[in-house]
Amino acid sequence: MDRLGQFFELWFGQQSSEDDDPASTVGRLLRFNRPAPMGTFDGAVEVLIIENQGVWLWGKDADDRYVERENEPGAPWRETGESTEEFWLHHAAFDAVSNLPASRSAQWFDAATVRSIESGTTPLPCKSWSWPGTGHTLFYRGASVVMICGDGTDFWVVASAPTESDLSWLDDFDLIWDESDSRRDGA
Repeated sequence: MDRLGQFFELWFGQQSSEDDDPASTVGRLLRFNRPAPMGTFDGAVEVLIIENQGVWLWGKDADDRYVERENEPGAPWRETGESTEEFWLHHAAFDAVSNLPASRSAQWFDAATVRSIESGTTPLPCKSWSWPGTGHTLFYRGASVVMICGDGTDFWVVASAPTESDLSWLDDFDLIWDESDSRRDGA
């Protein structure tokens, strides 16, 4: 939990040290996606997290592997390949990128722009997910968290942080944030 705690503190502030269970800690932090009710199963998979509109599920299979799938009847579960720590960090980071007050997002960035952003960040120790976009990966720089989803040759990028100054490193790239920008949108 120590490794997770460093990120939790950056994004969510000091957390109670009473509980070292990452599932409980992250469950309390989630504001976008939500924990499934205790004891929710889909066949042999315990459903752990439900996307906020119910379109995607994450769980743990009978072999203790973390899995994800579209919430459609008969849709197959796909292994995430993440350890317990990676799985819960991934959920915390996604919630951070979705909810932190300073935020920028753009659709249709090209590969060269994405490489520039990636070169200024460190990958989070999480695997790629299929939701909310193909090749969903997470990065960080200081207190900022960046989500990059690649769909073919175009990329959707969301960068968020506790304060605008935490995102100032992005200003050097002179990017047009066409979807949202908390400096412009008054978030």
